[in-house]
This record gives sequence, structure tokens and C-alpha cells, in this order.
Amino acid sequence: MIVVSVEDAPRIENPHGVEVRKLIGEKSAQIFYVILKPGERLRRHTTPVDAFLYILKGRAIVEVGGERVEVKKGAAVYLPKEVPHAVSNEGSLDMAFLVIKVM
Repeated sequence: MIVVSVEDAPRIENPHGVEVRKLIGEKSAQIFYVILKPGERLRRHTTPVDAFLYILKGRAIVEVGGERVEVKKGAAVYLPKEVPHAVSNEGSLDMAFLVIKVM
């Protein structure tokens, strides 16, 4: 069993300059905890594996391929591998979400 709290998880350097903590880093899956402050974003990028977002707090604008939608706490979003995607916090409060990558 692996149990990791957000406070104890290591911060991960990333090209987006936002707070990212690696909760789980196994061969078959990775889970990251991400906080976006107002105005911050994960710029458009792709990943070589399928991934999922799960919104824990706040609201975000998520872009996947040519689609753009606002999501809020409790929403899950599927990000197919190699499809450009972005996440932005256009609100006035911090938002938090999980990124789950399936290897």
C-alpha cells in the first residue's frame, strides 16, 4: 500500500511554472496534485499517454483538441494521448485538480 499526503508529496519542476506535487509515481500510473492560482494555466501541450483530470476545488477552463469547456469541483475530464490540451484558471480563487496518467 502507498499512502501519500499532499503536504508530504515532493514538488515537481514543470514548464508551466505552477505548483505540482507528485503523489504517486508507479510504472503503471502517476498521480499529480496541481494548484492553479488566478490567472495561471497549463499551456497547450500533449502527453504520450492517456490522462484524466479530476477537479477538487474551484473552476477551470479546459481545452482538449478543438473543444473548450468550463469545469468545476467534482468534474472528470479525459485527455487522450497526443491530443493538445490546456487548463486555465480564469477565476478569482485558487483551483486544484488531480492529473492521473495511465501508462
